[in-house]
Amino acid sequence: MESKVIEGFLEKYFNAETSVQEEKKLKAYFTSGDVAPHLQEYVPIFTYFSQSKEEAFPGKVDYEYGRKKVYSWVAVAASIVILFGVVLQKNDPVNEFGTYEDPEIALQKTTEALRMVGMVMNSGTEDLAYLQVFNETTNKIVKTP
Repeated sequence: MESKVIEGFLEKYFNAETSVQEEKKLKAYFTSGDVAPHLQEYVPIFTYFSQSKEEAFPGKVDYEYGRKKVYSWVAVAASIVILFGVVLQKNDPVNEFGTYEDPEIALQKTTEALRMVGMVMNSGTEDLAYLQVFNETTNKIVKTP
């Protein structure tokens, strides 16, 4: 008879319909050690709740913020990059107007810049070939006049 009552309490417990007194009865039953064999699978649930109430953390948590270290390294890296840029800027043979004194260096730099622009433009036009195939196939299906 008692196992039928406990089974009813369990059903209510898993549906979140039990009262505090019914939950206490369930905990007392499952921690008593005299549990029906077909209800043994629920013992760990209720023994865990009993044991977890007794646990407490005895120490103190020391938490240090790690962002201070990261920000300091970012600041160091940024200043190195800026210093590196300034040094490279001084070694570049550019006059005060932003042009090169030597025409050969100016031609070389212009050619490099145009090559980079051409590479970017060519990489963008590769996908247009697929668009042309798509348009041809669409025209075959729709048969536009």
